[in-house]
Amino acid sequence: MPELYTVILFSAVSLLSAAIGMLVTRMLFGARVSGGPKAVVFADAPRRYEFREGYLLSPVDPNDAFLRPDVDRSVAFDVLARAVRSLHPGLPARMTALARRGEAFVLAAHFGQDLLSIAGRLEGDRIIVTIGPTEVHAGRQMVDAAALAALGDEVEDLRHALDATRGPIWRLAPDGRVLWANAPYLALVERLGSDRTATVPWPIPALFSEHLDPLPDAGSLRRCRLPLPPEDAAVAMAHDGALWFDLAVARQPGGGLLCAALPADRVVGAEVSLRNFIQTLSKTFAQLPIGLAIFDKRRELVLFNPALVGLSTLEPAFLSNRPGLVAFLDALRDRQRMPEPKNYRHWRDDIARLERSAENGTFQELWTLPGGQSFRVIGRPHPDGALAFMFEDITAEITLTRKFRAELDLYQSVLDDLPTALAIFSGDGRLALANAAYGAVWGGDPQALIGVLSLGDAIRTWQGRTRPTGLWGDIRQFAMPRPDRAAWSEAITLIDGGRLSVRVAPLSGGAVAVSFHPVDAEAVAAWPSRVTDLATPDPVRLRQMAEPMAAFRPRPPQDAD
Repeated sequence: MPELYTVILFSAVSLLSAAIGMLVTRMLFGARVSGGPKAVVFADAPRRYEFREGYLLSPVDPNDAFLRPDVDRSVAFDVLARAVRSLHPGLPARMTALARRGEAFVLAAHFGQDLLSIAGRLEGDRIIVTIGPTEVHAGRQMVDAAALAALGDEVEDLRHALDATRGPIWRLAPDGRVLWANAPYLALVERLGSDRTATVPWPIPALFSEHLDPLPDAGSLRRCRLPLPPEDAAVAMAHDGALWFDLAVARQPGGGLLCAALPADRVVGAEVSLRNFIQTLSKTFAQLPIGLAIFDKRRELVLFNPALVGLSTLEPAFLSNRPGLVAFLDALRDRQRMPEPKNYRHWRDDIARLERSAENGTFQELWTLPGGQSFRVIGRPHPDGALAFMFEDITAEITLTRKFRAELDLYQSVLDDLPTALAIFSGDGRLALANAAYGAVWGGDPQALIGVLSLGDAIRTWQGRTRPTGLWGDIRQFAMPRPDRAAWSEAITLIDGGRLSVRVAPLSGGAVAVSFHPVDAEAVAAWPSRVTDLATPDPVRLRQMAEPMAAFRPRPPQDAD
């Protein structure tokens, strides 16, 4: 009875173990074999999977350990990638790189107790993934030959690509030894070597070792220079007889460094030229009497000259601290170096308007300071949103202009006070000056006619109000540039019977002066004595004007032609 119990218990345990084994096998690999109780689920032979744009083209073995026979072929590549990702930590990234960029790979992975070789490559428009067992004998492993050839081709292409770059690229071991370098690095070693005929020594010299302590930050560049031999420095294109590089370093998982040096000779030369140009401009600006203030796109003062310090009376330390545009204008207001705003509430709006006008290149104002000085302020836009303001002291110019304007007003008052109607025409035949008496006699506002009325138009006006005479043609001839011109006069008769004496005189620059005087007592009585009181002529002046004019001379004889 105990023996029977022992046999029954052993049989039950055996059946339970077999059931659990089959369940685990189905859960792990999903392999099924119809018509038999047994299935082969391990990778006993190489499996080849062909895909085009993620679609599975090759047939699926019913005993496949990674793909089910009824797998959706349109997403079979993603299914395979998920099935093998646990075999090796680098497989997910390799499978992604294979699908996106066609990068070949060969990896060794463990499938339970078995050692597998997983290879991927691009073959035409197809992606080939091979998974098979690897037999290890004396350190040798079996891999997919086509994948290994694709890897070799890819390595060769990468080597040619790195050799074709302009800058040196090299890899350093943790102890600082150069493990690998591209062709530009080896050429640089030959160029900087003492013996130009010798080959590159081994181990390869570490040219940039002194620039790697401390290491540059990740993603940053470090400017460094390598001195050239004396015989090479004379013809070197680099600045200061040296080669300049921008050095970049990336740490490797094993503790080594991957370094790249981008040639920066032209960049350094451009920076030196720019610095020299800025220094030249700074020296030029230092001699300018115009104050210059340049604000960058953030409206911070980045450049000013000594003239600005003198005109603004601001401290150089304040200007060197790069104040903003608003702070700069506020400081000018505090120093009374700009007009005091009538309403400080709108002061900020005025600053915004000033900034907008300067951006459009239309800002130009005349500032009259409380102390009597006058500034011309001009705003101009610069590239990258910068603004330049120029401050020019035009006090002397404004004073001279005002003095000149006062003198002109004085002369005009004197001419307006004369009873003689006077009109002066410039060399180009335009009215340059006329007094109030001229406007009272011939009509129109003399100030409005200046620069507009031509001599021909004026003659037509005179001719329309006088009786026929040949005087007007003589005046047209007289206005022509001639070296022997002399003053002359002649009497004319108005339509209403009044008589006027017309005097024509040459002036410098080809100008002509034409004046009109009354001749008889009736004309004198009607002639205005002052523009401000045309209806009440001065009797004394009327008697004087009625007397014969001894200064009048007869008209010069006409030319024979």
